[in-house]
Amino acid sequence: MERESDTKGDPPKLGRRKVFRWLFGAVVLAVFGLSFGMGVAFTDITLGRLADDSMRTHADFDTFWQSAEAVWAGDEAYDTGARLDNLNPPLWTLAISPLGLIEPILAYRIFAALSAAVMFGYLAWMAAETRLGGGWASLSTALLIVSSPFLASIVLGQIYAFLALGLVAAWVLDRRGKPIASGVALGITIAVKPSLLPIMLWQISRKRWDSLFATLVTGASVTLAAALSLGFGATFDWLRLLRDATVNPYWDNASLPAAAARLFTENSYAEMVADLPWTIPAAYIIGAALAALTAWRLRRDPSLGFWAMVAASLLVSPISWHNYLMLLAPGILLLISRGHILPALLLLGLQTIPPQWPLVWMNDETIFASLMLTLYLYILLIHWWSFLPSRKLRNHEASHLADSGFREE
Repeated sequence: MERESDTKGDPPKLGRRKVFRWLFGAVVLAVFGLSFGMGVAFTDITLGRLADDSMRTHADFDTFWQSAEAVWAGDEAYDTGARLDNLNPPLWTLAISPLGLIEPILAYRIFAALSAAVMFGYLAWMAAETRLGGGWASLSTALLIVSSPFLASIVLGQIYAFLALGLVAAWVLDRRGKPIASGVALGITIAVKPSLLPIMLWQISRKRWDSLFATLVTGASVTLAAALSLGFGATFDWLRLLRDATVNPYWDNASLPAAAARLFTENSYAEMVADLPWTIPAAYIIGAALAALTAWRLRRDPSLGFWAMVAASLLVSPISWHNYLMLLAPGILLLISRGHILPALLLLGLQTIPPQWPLVWMNDETIFASLMLTLYLYILLIHWWSFLPSRKLRNHEASHLADSGFREE
């Protein structure tokens, strides 16, 4: 009787799952339709910015280049008169200082080419490590090439491709049973972008003390070496910039504190829902809680949990530009390799929404428009939720990793 009852109960459950998959598929198609429509409407703008010779268009790289030039001229590396403040640490300024010897537009072209090559490299590395088939690897790479984060990052001359490479290196080395080497890679990455510090919870929650120690020692060492090379004055100038920086409510800032500033304080970017400035510290608390939840859940699946931890770090940071989604692109390939095709396609579709999304809403002074202008936070939250482990590895996934020589808890 029990078996008969179980058998009778299976079809409705399977039917509900089928309906859910169809609905999920419809959402994915709608997202791709939106992306395609906006892409057609704004293609000229994107391509025009890529070809522009004005350093004002490549604003982030212009900031880096002026700091690099100041290094060779013996001037203040963090007080160059650039349009944007350089919030990256002395290590990054030292790393790109050779480009300060080249004319700015040529230096930008070289940097853009290197960024593109690095992105292809870490995606290929990720595809090889996860044994992703050529068809899926080609499709996902093609979509990520036309994604908003990649194109905008190349246009502005940002550093995210190099950060993503460091994260992929830390992830791969850990899976291959090389925790110290993984810790070194993570230490260098965090030293370049200290807002990624919460990722160390990935090591702490699994008691990978040797990897954590390697991260701390490496990060401290390269930071000290950069400070000695540029002078401690440059380091103090950078720290002062960080101290004086406030939460930026600009549309592209996808973090929780930024969304709180945009929706609940007076600002020039969106109509506030209500005047509730206390929501900014509350957003930091919520972000910290999400990071703690991620650290607790990631032990169920450390490989996938790593990318959830990266997303949680972006959520809690004061500044997480939409282009930071480049750091999460490798995790999408992992989802595909696990057979989670629809969630991965949804993330790829969300990443391909053009950067001109705010242009549709910026002149609409309504609360609804403000909520629409906060789309990038929703996209970041969806990435975090998609990577958050909800269960332990399935048997076939664990077997696949074992056959590949990977070590998992």
